[in-house]
Amino acid sequence: MKRLLVPGVLCLLVFAALSIPKFQLALAFFEDAGWRYAKPLFVRLVIDFLFGWVVALVVWLQLDKRPWVSASAFCLSTLIVSCFWITSIQNAPRSFRQDASYLYRFIEAKPLRVVRRVEPLKLPPSTPVNSPTPKEEPGAPSEPEVKDPEEEIEETFYTLMRALKKRDAATVLPLADERTWGYFSELKDLALTADREALEKLKPIDRFQVLALRHIKAPRDIARITRANLFMEAVVQGWFYVGDKPDVRIDFVDLLPGGNQAMADIIVNSVIPDERLEFYHQGGSWKMNLLT
Repeated sequence: MKRLLVPGVLCLLVFAALSIPKFQLALAFFEDAGWRYAKPLFVRLVIDFLFGWVVALVVWLQLDKRPWVSASAFCLSTLIVSCFWITSIQNAPRSFRQDASYLYRFIEAKPLRVVRRVEPLKLPPSTPVNSPTPKEEPGAPSEPEVKDPEEEIEETFYTLMRALKKRDAATVLPLADERTWGYFSELKDLALTADREALEKLKPIDRFQVLALRHIKAPRDIARITRANLFMEAVVQGWFYVGDKPDVRIDFVDLLPGGNQAMADIIVNSVIPDERLEFYHQGGSWKMNLLT
């Protein structure tokens, strides 16, 4: 039995190392969506363990009870079954993607919508289960399709990305929130009045924008320009430059209490950046804070 101890411990260590992200993934689904989504992952983890030992036992019996060959078979089978977890990792909840961000340098993450908990359906006693649906009269006007806030936010984001790449100011301006518009009002005021001490207190990017504006325009031109024209020039001149950046995709949309503000995670080269995008429901539509 002593000759089985070291190979057996090695098998357990390999399986435990490969099971850590799998177990974290199952817990993330449990916390974000409930037991219904997490149960298949926990069951699959047990099946992986049993499958590895069955393969090791078969090799042990067929090859004259060689412990190291059986241990190698167990480790190899554990690696093979781990490939079947890739799809689940690609669609993992946001909490897991942040905790196991190192995995997404090797696995392409897929955009993820909010995973909601599944609650049991409760119907009042008087409500029939299969109620007849009213027939639509021919020629009746169809009701407009109501989109979820997540879908509207994604539409705003992707429209902005395409417009910024094309430097299409007419499309960008209506989709920018009030904070972005306010930035250009402050930029104009700073270009007219800021002294050296005020400039030193600004962020490097803001200081550069003020100095660049002073360089390309005379003070009388800055005083006459409106914030809309200044914003338009910023888009046309490529201040919001995204042309050479990789494709950026929405990963997770988090609606904040009240329903008028949302935060979103993005995927850049299979990595989720720490900074989150900000969206605000203003004027009947979702708009993005381009300053983020």
